[in-house]
Formats: sequence, C-alpha cells, structure tokens
Amino acid sequence: MNILIFQNLYIFFSALVIICIFLIEILTIRSKKKIELQKTAIDYLFDGLIIIDRSRVVRELNPKAEEMLGVQKKKIVGKIFSEKLKTPYFESLIRIISVMAEKGKREWKDIIIEKPRRLVLRVTPIPIFNKKRKWTGYIFILHDVTREKEIDKVKSEFITIAAHKLRTPLSEVKWGIGSLMTEKEKLSSDQRELLENCYQANDRIIFEVDSLLNVSDLEKGLFKYKFIFESLEDIVAEVVQNMSEFAKKQGVSLKYQEPPETLPEVKVDKDKISIVVYNLLDNALRYTPKGGKVLIGIREKDKFLVVSIKDTGIGISPLEQKLVFTKFFRSERAMKIHTEGLGLNLFVVKNIVEKHEGKIWFESEENQGTTSHFKLPILK
Repeated sequence: MNILIFQNLYIFFSALVIICIFLIEILTIRSKKKIELQKTAIDYLFDGLIIIDRSRVVRELNPKAEEMLGVQKKKIVGKIFSEKLKTPYFESLIRIISVMAEKGKREWKDIIIEKPRRLVLRVTPIPIFNKKRKWTGYIFILHDVTREKEIDKVKSEFITIAAHKLRTPLSEVKWGIGSLMTEKEKLSSDQRELLENCYQANDRIIFEVDSLLNVSDLEKGLFKYKFIFESLEDIVAEVVQNMSEFAKKQGVSLKYQEPPETLPEVKVDKDKISIVVYNLLDNALRYTPKGGKVLIGIREKDKFLVVSIKDTGIGISPLEQKLVFTKFFRSERAMKIHTEGLGLNLFVVKNIVEKHEGKIWFESEENQGTTSHFKLPILK
C-alpha cells in the first residue's frame, strides 16, 4: 500500500516535471508554428496553468484556469497579478502568488476558491530560467484537490466517531481486568500471565485509539496546547523512568545520559512533549533486537535544546526514509517484527515538534540502527 502511494507520487511529479520542461520551451522557442502547436497542448492540460514574468505580469492562462477561476483570459493576460486586478473570486490566489513571486517561495499551497464554484486548489510554483540561468518568471500549476479534501474530511469524521465508540468498552475491559488482577494470589501462574497479557494488549489498543483521536484533532485544529516554561531534562527523565519496565521486557538496555550541567528551561506543553519522547523511545525499544541498546541524551546547541535517541535496531531503508513522518506509514521490516500499530505516532510527533517551532529528523542505516533527533528553541 505504502509503496503504491510512493509510486503514484513519483509518477505524478515526473509528469509535472515533463510538463514544466515542455512549457519552458514555449517561452524560448521562436518558431511560430511550434509555439502554436505547444499552446494547443497547454489548452488541453487537465490542470490550470498561469505564467507570470518577474514583474508579476500575466503572460499566459489556459482554459482550465479560466474555468477554475471564473475569469476570461483576455481580461487577465498582460496585467499585473496583484490585488488591483479586478478579480473578486480569488483574492487568496492573488495573495499567495504575489508572495511566492516576491519571496521566491517554491513550496505548494492549498487555497479555497468560493466562486464560480467552491474548489480547493493546490498551487505549485515552478521557476523559469533563461539560457543564462537568470530567473525570468514562474509557472503556476493549479491542481484541483477538492475531492481528495472531501474524502479526507469524511475519513476524519469516521475515525473520530469510531475511536470515541471504542474508548468506552475498552476502558470497561481495562477496569475489569484490573479488578481481577487485584486477586492475583487466588490465581495460578498461567492465569496471572494471561491476565497481564490481556491488560497490556488492551492498553496497546487504547494507545492506538488515542493516536487516532490525536490525528483527528490535529487535522481539525482541535489539538490544544498550553505552553509554560519547563525543564526538558525532567520531562525526558520521567518518560525514561516510565519506559524502563518495557525496556526490560524487550531485553534492551535503556540509558539516559544526563547533561553535564543544568540546561535552560524551554517553553513547552509538557504533556505533548512527553508524547514525543514516549513515541520515539517506544519505536527505538520495539525495533531494537534483544540484547541491543538505546541511549537518550540532551544537549544545548545554537540556541536550541536537542534531544537525541540512538538505538542499535533494524534501521530504515533509504527508499522508506522519506515516508517516515507520513500518516499510516509503516516500513515492511517493522510490520514483520511488530504486526500491530497504525503508523500514526510519528505523524503526530512531527506535528507536535513543529507546533513548538522545533524540528525533527533522523539518521538511519539498515541493520545498523537509527538516531532520532528533535530540537526546541530556547526562549530568553
């Protein structure tokens, strides 16, 4: 499933590159017949297309863009793409394209067009260079992602409802097993072991349900934060202490390397950062073979506190490394070792770190282990 998604993305972007190379030729080829032929090809593009020069003057607009934006080419081409342009239905597009053109930003952005019909458009800027490698303008690809967004909304609503429905019976099961475990002395060793396994399995399901709810809240903007100054050392030490029993069960050595001196506090949501440390440690312990080691430490660097978690685990293949922080991704080797899990935790972790104005990254090599890092800014 994940490989299929990767292949589809690769095909899409490959096609996009080909289209862009094709379009750039339009701006450089002088043959009138060739230009007319290529303009005909542009007219039949499935995506909308806008070409502006470095002065933000619109040079080309294809029929699909006219349809999407509810404008006429003759009223747009030759005019500066700015707020002064009389286009009442796509102020957000004007604003984004103006910023992209002025600041040279190259990442795509999603915008909403309300009229002539409601659309969600993914705007992708492609810079144009002449033969001397001098920047001369931009090609903007307008890709309609309305249906994908609607499907995502339906999926998100379903996940929220299903997760809430599951929490109540799971909590009741946990309470029931917990009550039985208070009478452990009346049970045989096999029965006690069975109860403990059931309790841990139920806890794991609750954890995954909570992950589903976290993702749903993230996408709806309901994942609330309460930022106060905290000791990151204390947060990490507490999580390590809570994970020590799990490390023993896994047969993995877990060591917290305390910093040599007291580090400054950082402004964080303690509960959310605890989720980050817990999930990164859980992954490191779960995918490190018995007898392996996991080392976690904190250091100060360039006005940031950097937390690093190094393991001697299975590692991540180069092809899969780009997908690690995406929703529902799990590597093939990880699924063979640990069949449970939804592949949501690292997606949540990345969002939490970025909400703290931090950054998360990792280095990994197959069969050699992984080192995960995240850094948080020190606010004076």
